[in-house]
Amino acid sequence: MLHVIRNSALFFGKFISSPKSIGAIAPSSAALARRMVEAGGVKNASFVLELGPGTGAFTKLIAANLKTDAQLLAIEADPHLAVMLRKKMPDVRIVAGSAEHIDRILKSYRLPQADCIISGLPWAAFDAGLQDRILNAAHDALCPGGTFATFAYIHALPLPQAKRFRQKLESAFSRVQRTPVVWNNLPPAFVYFCTK
Repeated sequence: MLHVIRNSALFFGKFISSPKSIGAIAPSSAALARRMVEAGGVKNASFVLELGPGTGAFTKLIAANLKTDAQLLAIEADPHLAVMLRKKMPDVRIVAGSAEHIDRILKSYRLPQADCIISGLPWAAFDAGLQDRILNAAHDALCPGGTFATFAYIHALPLPQAKRFRQKLESAFSRVQRTPVVWNNLPPAFVYFCTK
Protein backbone atom coordinates (compact mmCIF):
# COMPACT_ATOMS: atom_id res chain seq x y z
CA MET A 1 0.00 0.00 0.00
CA LEU A 2 2.87 2.36 0.82
CA HIS A 3 4.35 1.98 -2.69
CA VAL A 4 0.93 2.87 -4.18
CA ILE A 5 0.85 6.08 -2.14
CA ARG A 6 4.44 6.91 -3.11
CA ASN A 7 3.72 6.26 -6.81
CA SER A 8 0.59 8.41 -6.65
CA ALA A 9 2.47 11.25 -4.94
CA LEU A 10 5.32 11.04 -7.46
CA PHE A 11 2.89 10.92 -10.35
CA PHE A 12 0.89 13.88 -9.07
CA GLY A 13 4.10 15.85 -8.52
CA LYS A 14 5.17 15.15 -12.11
CA PHE A 15 1.72 16.18 -13.33
CA ILE A 16 1.92 19.51 -11.45
CA SER A 17 5.43 20.27 -12.73
CA SER A 18 4.84 19.05 -16.29
CA PRO A 19 1.18 18.42 -17.18
CA LYS A 20 1.95 18.21 -20.91
CA SER A 21 4.26 15.23 -20.42
CA ILE A 22 2.21 13.36 -17.79
CA GLY A 23 -1.39 14.15 -18.76
CA ALA A 24 -3.18 12.60 -15.74
CA ILE A 25 -3.46 13.31 -12.03
CA ALA A 26 -3.00 9.68 -10.90
CA PRO A 27 -1.33 6.50 -12.17
CA SER A 28 -3.50 4.07 -14.12
CA SER A 29 -5.39 1.53 -12.03
CA ALA A 30 -4.70 -2.20 -11.87
CA ALA A 31 -8.04 -2.75 -13.64
CA LEU A 32 -6.97 -0.57 -16.59
CA ALA A 33 -3.57 -2.29 -16.65
CA ARG A 34 -5.28 -5.69 -16.91
CA ARG A 35 -7.49 -4.43 -19.74
CA MET A 36 -4.44 -3.06 -21.61
CA VAL A 37 -2.49 -6.30 -21.25
CA GLU A 38 -5.48 -8.38 -22.42
CA ALA A 39 -6.38 -6.11 -25.34
CA GLY A 40 -2.75 -5.84 -26.44
CA GLY A 41 -2.26 -9.60 -26.56
CA VAL A 42 0.81 -9.53 -24.31
CA LYS A 43 0.56 -13.22 -23.35
CA ASN A 44 1.13 -14.34 -26.95
CA ALA A 45 3.82 -11.79 -27.88
CA SER A 46 7.51 -12.55 -28.37
CA PHE A 47 8.48 -8.88 -28.15
CA VAL A 48 6.48 -6.19 -26.35
CA LEU A 49 7.27 -2.49 -26.64
CA GLU A 50 5.87 -0.14 -24.01
CA LEU A 51 5.66 3.60 -24.66
CA GLY A 52 5.45 5.96 -21.69
CA PRO A 53 5.63 3.55 -18.75
CA GLY A 54 5.54 6.41 -16.20
CA THR A 55 5.65 4.90 -12.72
CA GLY A 56 5.24 1.36 -14.12
CA ALA A 57 1.48 0.80 -13.68
CA PHE A 58 1.39 -1.28 -16.88
CA THR A 59 5.04 -2.41 -16.91
CA LYS A 60 4.79 -4.69 -13.89
CA LEU A 61 1.75 -6.51 -15.27
CA ILE A 62 3.23 -6.74 -18.77
CA ALA A 63 6.39 -8.35 -17.34
CA ALA A 64 4.30 -10.77 -15.25
CA ASN A 65 2.34 -11.89 -18.33
CA LEU A 66 5.23 -12.38 -20.77
CA LYS A 67 6.06 -15.79 -22.19
CA THR A 68 9.29 -17.23 -20.77
CA ASP A 69 11.42 -16.28 -23.78
CA ALA A 70 9.65 -12.99 -24.61
CA GLN A 71 11.33 -9.58 -24.47
CA LEU A 72 10.07 -6.26 -23.11
CA LEU A 73 11.48 -2.82 -23.86
CA ALA A 74 9.96 0.30 -22.27
CA ILE A 75 10.67 3.83 -23.56
CA GLU A 76 10.20 6.66 -21.04
CA ALA A 77 10.74 10.33 -21.96
CA ASP A 78 11.21 11.53 -18.38
CA PRO A 79 14.78 10.55 -17.35
CA HIS A 80 13.93 10.66 -13.61
CA LEU A 81 11.04 8.23 -14.08
CA ALA A 82 13.28 6.01 -16.23
CA VAL A 83 15.90 5.83 -13.44
CA MET A 84 13.20 5.09 -10.84
CA LEU A 85 11.77 2.31 -13.02
CA ARG A 86 15.20 0.75 -13.57
CA LYS A 87 15.68 0.56 -9.80
CA LYS A 88 12.17 -0.78 -9.22
CA MET A 89 12.28 -3.32 -12.10
CA PRO A 90 15.91 -4.23 -12.82
CA ASP A 91 14.88 -7.15 -15.06
CA VAL A 92 13.06 -4.84 -17.50
CA ARG A 93 14.97 -2.93 -20.17
CA ILE A 94 14.01 0.73 -19.65
CA VAL A 95 15.28 3.31 -22.13
CA ALA A 96 15.16 7.06 -21.52
CA GLY A 97 14.10 8.62 -24.81
CA SER A 98 11.29 9.86 -27.00
CA ALA A 99 8.73 7.55 -28.57
CA GLU A 100 9.33 9.52 -31.80
CA HIS A 101 12.64 7.67 -32.07
CA ILE A 102 11.41 4.09 -31.70
CA ASP A 103 13.17 3.02 -34.89
CA ARG A 104 16.54 4.35 -33.75
CA ILE A 105 16.12 2.76 -30.29
CA LEU A 106 15.15 -0.65 -31.69
CA LYS A 107 18.12 -0.58 -34.07
CA SER A 108 20.54 0.33 -31.29
CA TYR A 109 19.39 -2.73 -29.30
CA ARG A 110 19.16 -4.90 -32.44
CA LEU A 111 15.52 -5.68 -31.76
CA PRO A 112 12.92 -6.75 -34.32
CA GLN A 113 9.50 -5.25 -34.89
CA ALA A 114 7.20 -5.65 -31.90
CA ASP A 115 4.26 -8.06 -31.79
CA CYS A 116 2.54 -5.74 -29.35
CA ILE A 117 2.89 -2.09 -28.40
CA ILE A 118 1.33 -0.88 -25.15
CA SER A 119 1.10 2.90 -24.92
CA GLY A 120 0.55 4.89 -21.76
CA LEU A 121 1.35 8.16 -23.54
CA PRO A 122 -0.75 11.27 -22.78
CA TRP A 123 -1.96 11.80 -26.36
CA ALA A 124 -4.23 14.73 -25.48
CA ALA A 125 -1.21 16.66 -24.17
CA PHE A 126 0.61 16.37 -27.54
CA ASP A 127 0.15 18.63 -30.54
CA ALA A 128 -1.11 17.06 -33.77
CA GLY A 129 2.37 16.90 -35.32
CA LEU A 130 3.86 14.99 -32.39
CA GLN A 131 0.88 12.62 -32.33
CA ASP A 132 1.45 11.88 -36.03
CA ARG A 133 5.20 11.33 -35.61
CA ILE A 134 4.74 8.94 -32.69
CA LEU A 135 1.87 7.02 -34.33
CA ASN A 136 3.88 6.66 -37.55
CA ALA A 137 6.92 5.46 -35.59
CA ALA A 138 4.75 2.99 -33.64
CA HIS A 139 3.11 1.71 -36.83
CA ASP A 140 6.53 1.14 -38.44
CA ALA A 141 7.82 -0.62 -35.30
CA LEU A 142 4.88 -3.06 -35.25
CA CYS A 143 5.02 -6.33 -37.16
CA PRO A 144 2.20 -7.12 -39.64
CA GLY A 145 -0.80 -8.40 -37.67
CA GLY A 146 0.60 -6.87 -34.47
CA THR A 147 -1.49 -4.99 -31.90
CA PHE A 148 -1.17 -1.41 -30.71
CA ALA A 149 -3.06 -0.68 -27.46
CA THR A 150 -3.59 2.72 -25.88
CA PHE A 151 -6.23 4.21 -23.63
CA ALA A 152 -8.45 7.28 -23.52
CA TYR A 153 -10.61 8.85 -20.86
CA ILE A 154 -14.35 8.49 -21.30
CA HIS A 155 -15.13 12.09 -20.30
CA ALA A 156 -12.99 13.39 -23.21
CA LEU A 157 -14.67 11.25 -25.88
CA PRO A 158 -17.03 13.98 -27.21
CA LEU A 159 -14.21 16.53 -27.52
CA PRO A 160 -12.90 17.43 -31.01
CA GLN A 161 -9.33 16.43 -30.06
CA ALA A 162 -10.50 12.96 -29.04
CA LYS A 163 -12.44 12.55 -32.30
CA ARG A 164 -9.36 13.63 -34.29
CA PHE A 165 -7.21 11.13 -32.39
CA ARG A 166 -9.65 8.32 -33.19
CA GLN A 167 -9.43 9.34 -36.87
CA LYS A 168 -5.63 9.25 -36.67
CA LEU A 169 -5.79 5.70 -35.29
CA GLU A 170 -8.17 4.68 -38.08
CA SER A 171 -5.82 6.19 -40.68
CA ALA A 172 -2.76 4.45 -39.23
CA PHE A 173 -4.18 0.97 -38.55
CA SER A 174 -6.31 -1.45 -40.55
CA ARG A 175 -8.66 -2.16 -37.63
CA VAL A 176 -9.49 -0.10 -34.52
CA GLN A 177 -11.63 -1.50 -31.70
CA ARG A 178 -12.65 -0.31 -28.25
CA THR A 179 -13.04 -2.16 -24.96
CA PRO A 180 -15.82 -1.51 -22.47
CA VAL A 181 -15.16 1.34 -20.03
CA VAL A 182 -12.95 0.61 -17.03
CA TRP A 183 -14.89 2.47 -14.35
CA ASN A 184 -12.35 1.55 -11.68
CA ASN A 185 -9.82 4.12 -12.92
CA LEU A 186 -9.31 7.82 -12.18
CA PRO A 187 -10.78 9.08 -14.45
CA PRO A 188 -12.71 6.18 -16.06
CA ALA A 189 -11.08 5.03 -19.29
CA PHE A 190 -11.32 2.53 -22.14
CA VAL A 191 -8.71 0.89 -24.35
CA TYR A 192 -8.29 1.28 -28.09
CA PHE A 193 -6.71 -1.83 -29.56
CA CYS A 194 -5.58 -1.54 -33.14
CA THR A 195 -4.27 -4.06 -35.66
CA LYS A 196 -1.62 -3.37 -38.26
